[in-house]
Amino acid sequence: MVAVPDDAAPPRPTPRYRNVLRHAEDQASRHGHHRLGVEHLLLGILDDGESVATGVLAKYVDLPELRKAVERVLASEGYNRPAQAEPDGGGRSASTPVTLVRGDERQQAVIHWAWQGRSGPSDLYRAQLDWSGEPIDVGAGDMFDALVRIREQLEPQGWFVAVQGSRLDAFPSAMQREMAGGLNVYVMRVGEPIRLGDAVETFAEADPGLLATVAAQHQHAAKWQRSVQGGVGSPR
Repeated sequence: MVAVPDDAAPPRPTPRYRNVLRHAEDQASRHGHHRLGVEHLLLGILDDGESVATGVLAKYVDLPELRKAVERVLASEGYNRPAQAEPDGGGRSASTPVTLVRGDERQQAVIHWAWQGRSGPSDLYRAQLDWSGEPIDVGAGDMFDALVRIREQLEPQGWFVAVQGSRLDAFPSAMQREMAGGLNVYVMRVGEPIRLGDAVETFAEADPGLLATVAAQHQHAAKWQRSVQGGVGSPR
């Protein structure tokens, strides 16, 4: 029989790793979450006390402030939006009231959205805008992208959706899209790296004076990216 060298064996979890995982599970349960994400693991690392990981983090961020920022995200409506079962059991759905703006005109509308599941079509989300015009139905990989597609159909008529995700200076990171379905975005300041406290809910109400077209928003995101190229915290 050929002996298997020790370095070929799978790595064994350390007691500290098990503690971090236990703390992370406790955090998920405390927040009423039924899945374990990177954000819970981060809190688990902080809960475990001093370690190599917390030592490295402390060189770049204030750990108590980091904890507060993660807690705010976990408690936000955008992250923890109540999920309703679809009639066929296929996923989650919700309805979000929004305000449409055109000059001095205002009208109330509703965006209905549903998560179709990863085993379904390539568009993970379906969204429909109910407003005074014909309903606008779109498919998208995340809810920020769904908002963009709705905005693209409203813009030729002069209408803007007055939510944080329509701001000139707002854009989601890859993690916000993958982990939270695009329900959060970052407010980006040219020349400044992103901080956790800069996260806002995509569909939270926004000042109409901050809104922009889809094209202008993407241009601003590219400008911000260039201004912090090589820095920490850029939303790729």
